[in-house]
Amino acid sequence: MLFDYEELEEKLVAACNEVHRVYVEKFVADDIYFAGRGQKLDSFMLGLQREFETATLVFLKKHNIHNDAEAKKRAFTITKLYAKRCVDDFSKV
Repeated sequence: MLFDYEELEEKLVAACNEVHRVYVEKFVADDIYFAGRGQKLDSFMLGLQREFETATLVFLKKHNIHNDAEAKKRAFTITKLYAKRCVDDFSKV
């Protein structure tokens, strides 16, 4: 089965941008992460990682490509880049 990977990648980028936006809002709004730093910040970052992984799996399922090895590889590569971008943004705070 042939897929338009570029179109799917664009949709995944949009999904990653949404995860990033929501987490930035949560981070800024929740003073506990500023006050707690260390362990609480680590917990926040772990939650962020899980959120990106979940978003990727949901995306793959939604587009019925969860069994396509190439689609998985591309999706997780994109997700990793966006997760890194989020971590970089939060580490600047």
